[in-house]
Amino acid sequence: MSIKVLQLHKRASYEYKHIQDKYAISSDNNVFALADGTTQSFNSELWAEIITKEFVNEPNFSPQTLISQFKESVSAYKNAKFEFSSNPAKASLERAKHNKGGTATFIGIRIKENSTIEVISCGDTNLFLLNSENKIRPFPFSDINSLDANNSFINTETLLQNSIDESFFKNTSLSFSKSDTIILATDALSRLILKNPNTINDLLRIPTFENLLDFCLKKWETKELEEDDISAIIITHKDHNDIQLICPPIDFEFPKEKEEEFIPTSLTQDKPTQNSYMEMNEIRNQFNGVAKDMHHVKTKLKLHEILLMVTISLLMVNMLMTYLLRPKVNQSISEQSNPTNVIEKKYDETIKGLQSEIKSIKNKISETITPNESKENDNKTEDNNKEITKDEAKKRQQELIKAGYKLIDDGIWGDQSEKAWQEYQSKKSKK
Repeated sequence: MSIKVLQLHKRASYEYKHIQDKYAISSDNNVFALADGTTQSFNSELWAEIITKEFVNEPNFSPQTLISQFKESVSAYKNAKFEFSSNPAKASLERAKHNKGGTATFIGIRIKENSTIEVISCGDTNLFLLNSENKIRPFPFSDINSLDANNSFINTETLLQNSIDESFFKNTSLSFSKSDTIILATDALSRLILKNPNTINDLLRIPTFENLLDFCLKKWETKELEEDDISAIIITHKDHNDIQLICPPIDFEFPKEKEEEFIPTSLTQDKPTQNSYMEMNEIRNQFNGVAKDMHHVKTKLKLHEILLMVTISLLMVNMLMTYLLRPKVNQSISEQSNPTNVIEKKYDETIKGLQSEIKSIKNKISETITPNESKENDNKTEDNNKEITKDEAKKRQQELIKAGYKLIDDGIWGDQSEKAWQEYQSKKSKK
């Protein structure tokens, strides 16, 4: 079995001894572990180193058992001697971080003889299984979004508070072929591989630290690779067992930024400038122009405020009038929507008026006619009504209508019809 380890610290750490990624390998037992200490916690590289070594010495793939094992390892982290900064401000920040404990991600694997891989992980450190056809099987994260959404970390204080449970861990068993390549990578490199799977082939072809440095610098400059600690363990099956470590040499470090001393400039000038009369006049004119512009702007703002208030008042009046006139408007709309109702109303009113007029005329006539005459007329009309049939009455009415008489239908034949008929007969006989 051939093992290649690639490691490079971020430029902000300057030296390799400050790298926060830690790994542990047991080639005899085919057990491997990789952890990434978080920058936000204090001395996280020590915590990452402790949990990787503990796992390799005693591999456990049961989440509950592994939690108990890591909880016992917290004492080793707390008993370590920390040297705080001589700067009081920095020392205060370091103590605050120290109180929050060390934090790291973790992934551990064991390669078994039955061509299976046992895996357990917590955090965004990932495993990639590359087969002979260049197809990749990732675990536990198969895309960048799910990897970035990770919120699970192993923190020393959280362990002591029993706030870490099985949900923090993901474990599985993967089948593989001897021709497959196994890659363990921390978060920055995992993101690059998920974004561009061909990156794995580039990693496999890196033979020296200079090649690794060139690879990382190019990816950092193009923003393809997040500028963070870079760590990967590449495992391939070969007849001979060897471990190749590609990491910075002891004397290598990234250049430090030049720290410039802050020298405040004097607020008073040594040689005050003397402005000529024309320059002072020009400055005065500019100030006057600015003052005029400000006055013009204020005037416009006041006008806008007045217009706005008038507009709001008109809107309020309009809304009030609309509300008050709403019943009348609804009534007119209902009348417009039903014109037949209006016609029927007017017709009924006309009929009622005519009927009332007819009654009043009848009353006047009855008052002027003597009782005997009225009786004779009533007898005549009764006799005529008896003699005239319905058909005859209809014929007479039609004849009268043709002659231009306007009749009021007060029955099949009535007093008005009889009078009109007599008048019509007399006119006809005269002709």
